[in-house]
Amino acid sequence: MKEPMRRFSCGWLLVGALCACGDEADTVGEPLPVLDLDGASGAATVVVESITADADGKLYLGDRVTGNVLRIDPSTSVEARVASIPARSIGGMDGVKADPAGMLFDAQGNLLIASAPFSEVLRVNAANLDPNTPGQAETFASGVAGANSLALDAAGRLYVSGGASGNIYRVGAEGGAAEVFAHIEAFSRAVPPDGFMMNVVANGLVFDANGALLVADTARGAIWKIAIGSDGAAAAPVQWVTSPILEGIDGLGFDAVGMLWGAVNEQNELVTISASGNAQRMFKNDSNGPFEYPTAIVFVGTLGYVVNLDRARRDNFAADGMTSLDGVGASIVTVPSTKPEPPPQPVNNGGGY
Repeated sequence: MKEPMRRFSCGWLLVGALCACGDEADTVGEPLPVLDLDGASGAATVVVESITADADGKLYLGDRVTGNVLRIDPSTSVEARVASIPARSIGGMDGVKADPAGMLFDAQGNLLIASAPFSEVLRVNAANLDPNTPGQAETFASGVAGANSLALDAAGRLYVSGGASGNIYRVGAEGGAAEVFAHIEAFSRAVPPDGFMMNVVANGLVFDANGALLVADTARGAIWKIAIGSDGAAAAPVQWVTSPILEGIDGLGFDAVGMLWGAVNEQNELVTISASGNAQRMFKNDSNGPFEYPTAIVFVGTLGYVVNLDRARRDNFAADGMTSLDGVGASIVTVPSTKPEPPPQPVNNGGGY
């Protein structure tokens, strides 16, 4: 069943009051319209953490409240339920929800979904992503405790981050039992102002242009780089970049010109990280949005789509100091990608070219 995307009562929201700090890069414009997913702000009638896109540019999200997989056409704002993830009985507890996290499509158009409560990666076959007859997600990979973000290498092997466990798992293109591929050492940090202990060290995943796996370390405010040998073995993780503006780094994604972006959840900001490891703040705001605990970003053409989990933490605490009732709640914010760097100009050094 399809229904129009719910919007603010005032229509599209254009954002014009963002922080301009000394460590910010030049941007190509402001965040664009916000798609309001729950219509009830802090009521959490919809809770989403991840976002991905298919080959046609349609957006997909997993709703943690209902277990529904939603497809959104960004050009028309039409929302449709295309699949579901049934709750399970686990460890003697009935009704355990999947809490869908990282999502991506494989080369065959099947949708893969990480589920920490199930310690699995689920799959919805391409043919079953149907708004008329929504399919059901089934087990694809098992043994992935804390399953969070997903990435695929050129050979179709799936990599899964394990959150606070620090494990990075890998499973072959056919699925099955996963193996521990690499490990990030444990770490915890007290998040101001309430001292919440953040211990997620293996979060967002993405492959760079050289085939190295990048891992967002939410607790340290860092990104690790894991080189992969010709034999498929992982080199020891190397801390590639760390910065206070990366505290809370979550989802990662490359834009149309190859710039790496990160959603920094607790600081309500988006950052870019250059190939040389220079982190720069692109957008930041308070608890009124548009970024409200942003957790993931995906680029379609020259536009990026950022999903808000809207958790009450650090810069996303509302004025009451206890909730995140300010702002919009579960939503998608659209941002422009970075401009390509101008080509280098030839330099006459006195000796010709």
